[in-house]
Amino acid sequence: MSWVHALHVFGAAAIAAFGWGVCRAVEWDASRWMPLWFCGALLAYNLDRLKEDAADAVNVPERRAASRVWRGWSRAVIVGAAAVLWGVPWWRRDWVTLALAVAGSAVCLAYSLPPRGWRLKDLPVVKTLIPPTVVAATIFTLPWLAGARAAPAALLAAIGWAWTYLLANMIFCDLRDLAGDRRMGVRSLPALLGERRSRGFVALLAVMNAGCGIAAWSAGIHAGAWLALAWLGPACILALLRAVRVRRTERFYEWWVEGMLFLPAVVIAGEALVAWIC
Repeated sequence: MSWVHALHVFGAAAIAAFGWGVCRAVEWDASRWMPLWFCGALLAYNLDRLKEDAADAVNVPERRAASRVWRGWSRAVIVGAAAVLWGVPWWRRDWVTLALAVAGSAVCLAYSLPPRGWRLKDLPVVKTLIPPTVVAATIFTLPWLAGARAAPAALLAAIGWAWTYLLANMIFCDLRDLAGDRRMGVRSLPALLGERRSRGFVALLAVMNAGCGIAAWSAGIHAGAWLALAWLGPACILALLRAVRVRRTERFYEWWVEGMLFLPAVVIAGEALVAWIC
C-alpha cells in the first residue's frame, strides 16, 4: 500500500472529499468539481516530489524511499492528472476553469521546482500559507464562477472555517518537518515561530474555526451540519495537536493528519444517514 501515499492518492481523495463536504454544507452541489480537485491535488503533490528535497531525508525518509520506488508511476500520474485537469474544462468549453487550471498548475511548478534556483516555498511563511489558501480558493471559486450562490455572511463564515481547518492541517505537517526545514533553511511558519508558539497558534486556529462554524450555523444554511462542524472541527484540531506533542511515525501523518480532511464529508454523510433512518 506504499503507493497510496507515495503517489498521494489518499491525500488527493481527502482534498476532493473535503471540497465536496464543505460545498454540501453551503448547499452547493459540487460533484462535478470533485475530479478536478482530485487531479489537481495529485498534480501538485507529485510535482512537489518530482525533484528530491534534501529536507525529506530528515523529515520523511520512508516517504522519500517510497517515492524513489514509484518515481516512474509518479511521472505517469502527473501526465494523467494534467490531462484530466485541463482536458475536462476543454471538453466542457469552460474556458474560465481551464484558465484557472493552467494558472494553478503554474503556481504548483513555481512552488515546488526551482527553475532559477529558488522556489516559492523558499520564501518566508509561503510554504505554510500557499497550500491551504490555494485549496480553499479552488473549492469555493469554481462553484461560485459556475453560478453557485450563498448569503455573503454564510459564505464568508464557511470560507473562514475551511481555511482555518486547512491551515491547521498544514502546520501539523510543518511541525513534523521542522528539523529538516531548519537544516535546509526553509522558513515555514513553525520554523519562524518555534514549536511552542506554533502550537499556541494552532490552538488559536481551533478557536477561530469554532467561531466560523458557529457563524455559519447562525446564518441558517445546513444548520445541522455546521453545528456539528463547529464542534468537531476544533475538537479534531485539538486532538491532533495533543497527539503530535510526542514524535509520531510517518504513517500517523499519512493516515490521521491527511485523514482529518474527510471530516466535512463524514458529517454530511452522517446527517444524510440519520435523516434516512428517521
